[in-house]
Amino acid sequence: MTGTRESASPLVHHEAIGYEIRRGGYLDHAASTYVLADKALAEGRFQDAAELARYTIREAVEAHELYRDWIVEIRAFLEARGVATQVIDAEERRIRDLVKNADGTEFDPEAGWARYNALIEACASSCVAGHADQASAELEQARQLWRDTHDRKCDWVYGLVDVAAKQIGESCIGELWDALMAPMYAYYVRYDVDNNPWPRSFDLLMHYALEGLRGHLSGPGRLGTIEVFEEEDRWGMRFDPCGSGGRTYRDDPDTGLPPRMEPPYGFGVTTSEHEWAWNKKGVCLYCVHCCALNERMPMRRFGYPTRVVDPPTWPDAKAGGKCTWYVYKDPKLVPQSIYERVGMTKPAHIGGAAQKK
Repeated sequence: MTGTRESASPLVHHEAIGYEIRRGGYLDHAASTYVLADKALAEGRFQDAAELARYTIREAVEAHELYRDWIVEIRAFLEARGVATQVIDAEERRIRDLVKNADGTEFDPEAGWARYNALIEACASSCVAGHADQASAELEQARQLWRDTHDRKCDWVYGLVDVAAKQIGESCIGELWDALMAPMYAYYVRYDVDNNPWPRSFDLLMHYALEGLRGHLSGPGRLGTIEVFEEEDRWGMRFDPCGSGGRTYRDDPDTGLPPRMEPPYGFGVTTSEHEWAWNKKGVCLYCVHCCALNERMPMRRFGYPTRVVDPPTWPDAKAGGKCTWYVYKDPKLVPQSIYERVGMTKPAHIGGAAQKK
């Protein structure tokens, strides 16, 4: 491989996670992997650039797989709740028309994912050949393609969740997300202090969030940049915007598309206060899954939230509201007010066994 490496690999094996992640502390993980790869190219560190480029696939794969599965599973939920097949077909046809490619052709999410992977491999091959300019161009093409594929898939999911609210009623959305995230709930048992020490869980919660939200291409310019900060009792992450739900509140300067709450989309937000949506009005019906996964479910099972989320709300977020996530250094430090806003009471004791008594 052309070029030299003056330092260690940019990736390091994380024992608890079980695969290689970015090297460095939490503050280092705020940076976009695409930006770091491009910087490596500019400095002639071709091996580093290739490793970082390939790592963007690792960052993106969870979103790809979840959206793929949720599109199918939401249809099944609608059918099980008695929504007529012809109604679901018509509604999904409308959504598929909304997410068509820019040239008007049908959007094929699997094809988009395959092309993105192919472009990343082309970039890595260009790194091997020492062709910095070509590798940089292929990396940017890959990012743009993944963003396009990701956003259309996310809109498809959001659109189907909106169908559930309109056909069944807004009150069903908490139940819908519980059904969709049941597999995720099952493996969250690892964050129970009865099963693992909190420092281990804390580290996993931070790294998975940082990796995943970079994979959603959060932050200005949709590069995968996150604001990371430390406070006395917790670490925080801010997304400007979050690349999945947060982006739906805003006009998109790159594509010219409007917020998904506005025409031609018209996707819904909470119009009443619900415990599964932080008892806030104006929360994107896609975004509320973070309340269930990070707060309500672990509170019920373990007695504390795994992450605490302060979401943007419509219509204020059209002007640029950030979503903020917190992970507390000790789950006992989570204040009572966090429990109250989702209809819970802070328990006297934490851990799964204590919640079963």
